[in-house]
Amino acid sequence: AVLAAVIMMAVIGLVNFKAIGHAWHTHKHDGIASIVTFIATLAFAPHLDSGIMIGAGLAIVLYLYRTMKPRVAILGRHPDGTLRDVKVHNLPVSENIIAMRYDGSLYFANVPYFEDTVLEAVSNNPNAKHLLIVADGINQLDASGDEVIHHVVERLRSSGIRVVFSGLKKQVTDVLAATGTRETIGAENVFLDENQALAALPLAREAHTLEP
Repeated sequence: AVLAAVIMMAVIGLVNFKAIGHAWHTHKHDGIASIVTFIATLAFAPHLDSGIMIGAGLAIVLYLYRTMKPRVAILGRHPDGTLRDVKVHNLPVSENIIAMRYDGSLYFANVPYFEDTVLEAVSNNPNAKHLLIVADGINQLDASGDEVIHHVVERLRSSGIRVVFSGLKKQVTDVLAATGTRETIGAENVFLDENQALAALPLAREAHTLEP
């Protein structure tokens, strides 16, 4: 009985419902993974490793699902001078320039979504001659991401649309340079920030909704 009590007290100390609640409030997927891991560990006892593996596998699946459709925002000029999401702030869009921000790493799981959102934005604005991709949020780029950027640039260029990028991080430009995609994009189409990019576009002054 004493040994059982010692074991029970040790196990009770490992159960942290506060941490599960924190995970749930932080992100529902984290909370689901925590709850499933807890239940699976109890169900597979004394083989605790099986429960932990199930929880880890579920966390990976939920992460992939969550990053398959990162946030993409069409941007317009806010009264304070910054570019912001037109849907959130009810801003007008330019007829000549499409400005969009992609928030997330660009890798094999979400390249179809990236391509679809770009083509959808172009189809919704058939008069646009320029596409600005604000890429500050792209932290990582794999082979699939590099390939889709190459494909999108060439496809839109053949349709008479110039694609420019702003805010590309070093780890992203290193990949683009190594594969030759940066040459396809063109150094004249890569800018430090969105304002420099818009200032360089010949139609920027006509696009009053994006004019600084």
